[in-house]
Amino acid sequence: MCGIFGIIAKSGSGLDQASAEQAVHELFVLSETRGKESSGIAIRNAVDATIHVTKDDVPATDLIRSAAYRTFLDKALVPAFQGGGHELAVIAHSRLVTNGTQERNANNQPVIKDGIVMVHNGIVTNVDALWAKYGGRIQRRTEVDTEVLAALFRLFLEEGSGPVEAIRRVFAEMEGAASVAILLADHKQVLLATNTGSLYCIDDAQGSLVFASEEYIARTFRDRD
Repeated sequence: MCGIFGIIAKSGSGLDQASAEQAVHELFVLSETRGKESSGIAIRNAVDATIHVTKDDVPATDLIRSAAYRTFLDKALVPAFQGGGHELAVIAHSRLVTNGTQERNANNQPVIKDGIVMVHNGIVTNVDALWAKYGGRIQRRTEVDTEVLAALFRLFLEEGSGPVEAIRRVFAEMEGAASVAILLADHKQVLLATNTGSLYCIDDAQGSLVFASEEYIARTFRDRD
């Protein structure tokens, strides 16, 4: 299956730009072992409060060597380290295709849906049944199963559920496996959730957290020199 990872840094965490870029680089390379058919990343910083996304149907090692990726980092990451704030959230994905061709970039991750930016490791086995059950209330735009999770999450938020309750309702509706990381355009939270236990976190006393969907990736990153 795919690999997801991310970095969450609070203001005052002590994380600097060079360390953040290096951490993302290392995690992307490690996560490529979980899928090489596409890769993508989303960053939200505290300066412009915008979720910046780039993705393409290339392996992570190709993405992070591209000029487009450098431009993306300059736009999304650099502002986070101006003025001493240093607060940011990063979620990213290396994809092994299970449904939805990677040649259509909307199928690649992060998936963007109704102000939800989501990365997902796993597979939804009742995806068609969910689109049918909620027909008229949510609308399908892509082939990838992750879209239905994002659509239902937004629907449940609009019905009055908070983010934690909304993702619990999504998991109650779906069949299959899901470990997800979510950024929301209208909330400051970063939501991590899993119904398989496959989210492994490394945190420190300064207020930064790294997560990955594979224990090996998290452990290797933690033990790096």
